[in-house]
Amino acid sequence: MIVRPPNHAITIFSGRFGSGKTEAALNYALLLAQSPAPNLLDPASVAQGRSAEGTAQGNRVVLIDLDIVTPYFRSREMADRMKELRVDVVAPSIIGQHLDTPAITPQILGAIEQQSRPVVLDVGGDKQGARALGQFSAAIRRRGYTMFFVVNPYRPFTSTLEGLASSIAEIEESARLKVTKLVSNPNLIGETTAKAIIDGHAQIEAFARELGLPIAFVCVEHHWLQVLGPNHFAHPTLALDRHFVMSWEES
Repeated sequence: MIVRPPNHAITIFSGRFGSGKTEAALNYALLLAQSPAPNLLDPASVAQGRSAEGTAQGNRVVLIDLDIVTPYFRSREMADRMKELRVDVVAPSIIGQHLDTPAITPQILGAIEQQSRPVVLDVGGDKQGARALGQFSAAIRRRGYTMFFVVNPYRPFTSTLEGLASSIAEIEESARLKVTKLVSNPNLIGETTAKAIIDGHAQIEAFARELGLPIAFVCVEHHWLQVLGPNHFAHPTLALDRHFVMSWEES
């Protein structure tokens, strides 16, 4: 089962560019927003993108986009659509449309420090992005956090154990926070096959054993969950809806 964090905890999604961390963070935030009071989500419901109690309304969730290198919430329209789904987006690219730059940091800090709603952070996948998180590290430690590192073994820097270990160490040093769990996201975007998902996850399992880090869950698009079945993996499964199109896919 995917454990729903208590309201006092923060969930951080980190990972290299192209790992799929933004999609994972967004889908996770939407799932929390759909989830009612219970702390545990039923895995069969998760696989179908529904909360454990179906139509029951959940809490509002704060999603902070700290990916200052490749921000995805560039438009007010995207943020408004998420708000309708009970996810309130806080992002420099959005805040900056309405506030002066000096107000951006207090706005983000306030979102981190509030205790009434779950907070999900999407962090940039390099030193610069992690440093943006690092300026809030003291407040995050005070509130409590889980820091996921999203791994796609088919992307550069995380295709080997050495590359993954180096990437995690770089993020931890810059963010001044520790990665606590891995998120398995094996895919080749439009070239994905069932075998690629299965083989990629097996590779991530091997990485996790060597690093001594648990795997929180596996990200799988709805189509492939229907092919593989919701109970194919030993780990919990987060069903993904794709909300973004990468620049290299637009052509």
